[in-house]
Amino acid sequence: MLKPVKIFLFAGQSNMVGADAHPERINDFPLFKGAGAPQPDVRYCTLQDGTSGWGPLRPLDAFGPELTFARLVKKHDDSPLAIIKSAIGGTTVAYDWNPDAPESGQKLYPRTLQLIREALAALDKQGIRYQFEAVVWHQGENDMLDRKINTAYAANLRTIIQRLRADLKLPKLKWFLGEVSEKGIWGMDNRANLAILREQQDQFLASDPLLRWVPTSHLAFDVMNSGQPHYHFGTQGQLQLGEAFGAAYLKEIGKLPKPKERKFAKSLPVPKKGRIRLFVLAGQRNMEGEDAFVSELPVTLTQPQNDVLFRYSLSGGVQKSKAWEPLGPVSALGNFGPELSFGAQLRKSLPASDGVALLKFTHSGAQGPDWLPQGSPESRRNLYPRFIAFLRDALADLTRQGYDAVWEGVFWHPGENDTYFTPYQRSYAGWMKVLMAQVRQDLGQPNLPWFVSEQHPKAIWKNEEALNASLRELAQTDKQLIIVKTEHLPHQRVHFGTQGTLLLGEALARAYQERRP
Repeated sequence: MLKPVKIFLFAGQSNMVGADAHPERINDFPLFKGAGAPQPDVRYCTLQDGTSGWGPLRPLDAFGPELTFARLVKKHDDSPLAIIKSAIGGTTVAYDWNPDAPESGQKLYPRTLQLIREALAALDKQGIRYQFEAVVWHQGENDMLDRKINTAYAANLRTIIQRLRADLKLPKLKWFLGEVSEKGIWGMDNRANLAILREQQDQFLASDPLLRWVPTSHLAFDVMNSGQPHYHFGTQGQLQLGEAFGAAYLKEIGKLPKPKERKFAKSLPVPKKGRIRLFVLAGQRNMEGEDAFVSELPVTLTQPQNDVLFRYSLSGGVQKSKAWEPLGPVSALGNFGPELSFGAQLRKSLPASDGVALLKFTHSGAQGPDWLPQGSPESRRNLYPRFIAFLRDALADLTRQGYDAVWEGVFWHPGENDTYFTPYQRSYAGWMKVLMAQVRQDLGQPNLPWFVSEQHPKAIWKNEEALNASLRELAQTDKQLIIVKTEHLPHQRVHFGTQGTLLLGEALARAYQERRP
């Protein structure tokens, strides 16, 4: 007997619609070539079509996370799939999704319920068995912006979920809630409102065991031609968002493949009681490695560098190492940062008897206030306690194993979003001064060097020269701050890209080598 069709409802506002996600650009991204092709084995109906009939899953004028969600889930679950999509941009749970359909809203709840019932009736008519599996939800931006309704978000969403479970007679229907990304403009000029939304979501998540949270602030997020971080994920971000939802669902049903284990075969490749030099790489988008694709690397750099130790916390902790690993590409998004070429170049130049260990701590969705030792009012976003704990834990682990671990420097690339947002750009050098001083104090290293690479003058972010100048001025008063030029490196529209990231790693390594006695 054929397995029943698993039905998913995809619902929300513009980032579920797929605003600014362009089907013709899908093949620009190596991991997703071919993802825009129709999927005739996945049934699809959507409000965007203007009909309630089933057809094959395919992108329309834009596309949301449904394409890569289905593609990933099909790889690991052989059940037939069907997706019902109901999403309209600019909508709120307070009004537009309100089950009581107030006149001030777009009556999306009754419209969605009708769409679901008509779609299910069509399957019944064909004698097709099905099970309603879950709701995939991304929404909240417009509720967040309105102080009259944002503190009622949890209560309003609870009403929608409870009513849909009742109307569909599915009391245990699960919901996968996607995070409103901190990487977009919302994360800066609406930090306080975004924090209120997240508090509301956390409150609701704690009260309903059938809800599942899906982080998104580490995913690609579009940038406007003005340099402003966008309101929408854009093409690459939507492709990644679909896989994030798909991975969350596969984990829920126990079918998410475990990542390949990366570890040293026996002990660390350093003689006991030997010296290990510790190098810290930290920052946001370019340090994490956005638009630098592992698939475009020379083969030699795709292999483990077994003579370089590596620990990492990527994407604000979404992906973390459990122990020391050989240096190599690890990002679940198929990206890499400057660490690969940085580590390879250092290993060639340092004594073979000395160990080389890289500690990478990045969050591409962060901004300057998130790194401040004193924290910010949006305390959930504070990175400094996690950052310093990550460094201390690595040092303590090597010390426990009998190694002489020594700090060699911190290698930092300035925040891209901070560069664009003028209030942050003007504060950035001051923030860096505080951050550097606190790290030195907390590690007991008052002369710890910081190597800070400049924002590239051809990047789309405005204010690059003003930010770079403020850092150069800071370096005049801090002889342990070394500014690393980047203007000679290749750079793409937004990020360094594959070739630029490799060369950035080499530039950082050379800056260290030139400073060594």
